[in-house]
Amino acid sequence: MNEITVVLSNPQQEALQNKIHEILSHQIEHFRSELGLHGKYLKKYQLCHYLNLSNNTVDKLIAEGMPYIKVDGVVLYEKTLIDKWLQNYSQSS
Repeated sequence: MNEITVVLSNPQQEALQNKIHEILSHQIEHFRSELGLHGKYLKKYQLCHYLNLSNNTVDKLIAEGMPYIKVDGVVLYEKTLIDKWLQNYSQSS
């Protein structure tokens, strides 16, 4: 394998670092948004990520009475209500 050395001036290095930082920050924000980490309400796929559970397990929890909100046919899950509801499953040793 051949090695290539690229020599950049200080302004070029700084510009490259800034661009990499910008790209990474954008991608992190995109994933946070996708996972619903900023919002109060989650869609089902976001809830699965939030709880780190499979879709089937979340379906079982819904059948057991996990709270949700339905607005014009869209089902949303409020994080604070979900967290409070899950405390019922909390076990002390």
